[in-house]
Parts: sequence; structure tokens; C-alpha cells
Amino acid sequence: MARSSSVNFESVEQICFQLLSQGENPSFNLVYAELGNKGSSEVVQRYIDQWRRETGAAFFRQRSIPGMPDELVSAADAFMANVWSLSLQQADRVLASQRQELEAEREAVHVRLQAAHDRIQQLEAASSDTLQNIASLEEAVQSRDGTIAELRIQIQETQRQRDALESRVKLLEDAAEGREQKFVAESERLTRLLQNDRDRYTAALKEEQERSASERETLLKQIEQARQDKVAEMLALRQQVSNREEREARQREQTEDARAALREAVSKARQIETSLAAAEGRIERLQAQLKIASDAAHGKESAVAAAEARARAIEELRLAETVRAQRAEALVAEMQAEQAARRKQSA
Repeated sequence: MARSSSVNFESVEQICFQLLSQGENPSFNLVYAELGNKGSSEVVQRYIDQWRRETGAAFFRQRSIPGMPDELVSAADAFMANVWSLSLQQADRVLASQRQELEAEREAVHVRLQAAHDRIQQLEAASSDTLQNIASLEEAVQSRDGTIAELRIQIQETQRQRDALESRVKLLEDAAEGREQKFVAESERLTRLLQNDRDRYTAALKEEQERSASERETLLKQIEQARQDKVAEMLALRQQVSNREEREARQREQTEDARAALREAVSKARQIETSLAAAEGRIERLQAQLKIASDAAHGKESAVAAAEARARAIEELRLAETVRAQRAEALVAEMQAEQAARRKQSA
């Protein structure tokens, strides 16, 4: 495929004269290189041939020089004709060589063009496949766009549900916080009530312990006094027996009665001490129950009810212990009355 001509004869002529002045043969390759590989090769070669013809004709037109011998002119003409013939032959050989090169280049270009044509067909086939792939991809993109739209709708719905859940969680947190505050207030109230009950029980327990200690001390004093009184009575009886033999039998009976009464009094005193020990054991158990009630008071409202029930049970036990103490006082009073009556009888 020939290139379009973009050069003129004047430019080719100028390059040829320039190469010739430099001692170079103005061949096609040198001229074409000086032209910057522009223009059609056939046009450039035609311009070179035209330059050679015109240059030879001009040379022969100027061969007649005034004053020069004809033999010299003929010899010069023959020499120049020979030189020009050799130049033309060389030019023809170069032209033939260049034509062969151009033919080979043309064949190579033809081969490249065929390969390019085949490549174009392959690319067209690949382009067709690519277009089909693009169409399928466009369908897939449209399908994905639909899927994306559905997913966006689902995301919006999920976001709406999430907002609703967050609002619900916020309400639940507020309710939980209110219940927590109410629980804390109720716990503080129950703690205060339990502390008050504990203080009352501690005071009652202390009072009961003091009363029990006082009663025990009083009973011990009374027993000691009774023992001393019995000893004195026994001494008095012995003196009366020694002084009054006639009343020996009666005095012995009274002594036996007194001893029985003393044994009974000692037994009752021991029973009272046993009752006091049992009362102290019950007091210790009540203290343990109170500790358990105190630990359980940190629970729910049922623990408060249990603590109140235990407090009522403790109050009932305290009343029962009070009743037992009153009974013990009554027994001591009866013993004292019996001792007073016996003393009167003895007197």
C-alpha cells in the first residue's frame, strides 16, 4: 500500500545536490532518510530519476566552453558520458536492489497486513464475544441493580425496625432504671426497718439478759439465805432437842419436813437454773435466727415478711420467757411463804 505523496521535486532536487556536494551518491535510501521518511517511495524515486535526467541534460548543454579545444571537449564528454553511464548503471543496480528490498518489504508488509487482517478478524470475533459478554454483564448488572434496590428496601426496613427496637430498649432501660430506683428505696426502707427491729431486739435481749442475771443473782441470794436459814433452824432444832427431850419426836418430824422442804427448794432452784440455761440457749438461737434474718433481708420483699415473722416469733418467745420468769418468781415466793410458815411452827 503506497503512501500519499507529501514532498515535491524541489525538495528532492535540493537534497540530491546536497548529497552530491558531500561526495555521496544520492540514492533512494539517503534521500528518503533526509526527507524524514515522508512521501510515497515511488514518487520519491521518480523525482530522483527526474533529477538525474535533468542534471545530465544540463551538464551536456553546458559542455561547450568557449576557448576550450574540441578534443578536450570530446574527451570530457566521453569521460562524463562514461561516468554518467556508470552512475546510471550504479543507480539502476541500486534501484533494482532497492526495488527488491521494497518488494521484500512489501511482501513483509503484505504478510503483516494479512496477519493484521487475521488479527482484526480475531479481534472482531473477540469483540463479538465481548459484546455478548457485555450484554450478559448488563443483564447481570440490571439484575444486581434490582437486587441492590431490594436490599436497600430491606436495609431501610431493618433500620426502621432497629430504630423501633432502640426506642423499645430505651423505654425498657428507663423502666428498669425506675424499678432499680424503687428497689433501692424499698431496700433502704427495709434495711431501716430491719435495723430498727434489730435495735429493738438487741435492747430487749439486753434487758432480758440483765433481768435474767438479776433474777439469777436474786435466786442465788435467796438459796444462800435459805441454806443459812436452814442451818440456823437445824442448830436451833438441835438446841431445842437437847433442851427439850419431850418434844424430840415432833422436832425430828419437823426437821425431816424441813429437810424435805430444803431438798425441794434446792430442786426447784436447780430447775430454775436449768430454765435459765435453756432460756440462754434459746436466746443464742434467737440471735442466730436474727443474723440469718439480717442476711436474708437483702433479698426480695418475701425476706422482709420472713424477718417480720421471725421478729414476731422472737417477741412471742420473749413473752414466754417473761412468763417463765414470773412463774419462777411465784415459786420463790411460795418457797419463802412455806419457810415463813415453818419458822412460825417451829417457834
